[in-house]
Amino acid sequence: MKVDKKDKQLLTLLYLNSRASFTELGKSLKLSSSSVERRLRQLEESGVISLLFADVNLAKLGYKGYRLYFKFDVLDQKTEQEILKLFETYPRTLWGVIAEGQYDVLWRVIAKNEIEVEQAAAIMIEKFGSKIIEKTIVTTIYQTYLAWNKALDTHRYPEMPMEKITEVEKIDQVDLKLLSALYTNSRESTVNLAKLVGLTPDAVHYRIKKLIEREFILGYTAWFDAKKLGFNYYKILIGFRNITKEKEHEFVKFCTENDHIIFLNKSGCALIPTFSKVGS
Repeated sequence: MKVDKKDKQLLTLLYLNSRASFTELGKSLKLSSSSVERRLRQLEESGVISLLFADVNLAKLGYKGYRLYFKFDVLDQKTEQEILKLFETYPRTLWGVIAEGQYDVLWRVIAKNEIEVEQAAAIMIEKFGSKIIEKTIVTTIYQTYLAWNKALDTHRYPEMPMEKITEVEKIDQVDLKLLSALYTNSRESTVNLAKLVGLTPDAVHYRIKKLIEREFILGYTAWFDAKKLGFNYYKILIGFRNITKEKEHEFVKFCTENDHIIFLNKSGCALIPTFSKVGS
């Protein structure tokens, strides 16, 4: 899809703060709020914008992120559709994709412990086990979102704060509902959020402010469809042996400064070893 300069500027602003009001966005773009709203709607309907979400620090809620990688010997269109349906229906799915390369299926879920992630893996194996020849499950140590400046012809903006393993803190059900709603749609209005949790808009505004201060919300950002912007999206898995903290810092610095890199995560060792299917 062709996007003009204003569209690219809007996408950049949404990466920096996807909850910014139409008035704020319009002021930065020198457009009316109605014009910004129309452009945003078109970008969503065309599929350029995949997600507008709050970057929730799931580790503070007691959850870990796990990545499940599967290699299939047979992956036809029917199987792909069944896998995508599983992603949509499994409540702990954060995202899932069909890929090409070392693995065919990449699935990220959240779980409180290894037992829960085993249950997720068991569902996939029970349904598609005869077609799966390899699997690997790893934990997320940290991750961060990076600017899409290569695709949007803008300069490199700082990365979003890292989501990483941290101390668990308790929050009440109201805050959990707010986090869930904002994770689904960062632009959900305060009025609608107030109706959802049964509080006044002012009370909701105060709670969201506190969630940001306590770093349950690391920011509001956006994810785009690379193909719609004329690019392909690649996930590169790199293994290091005996990497030092200094070398790791250098590597992270390289990634955050590289125009082509839009996401970075560090994974822990595999919980379930990669295996090869034996027999039919």
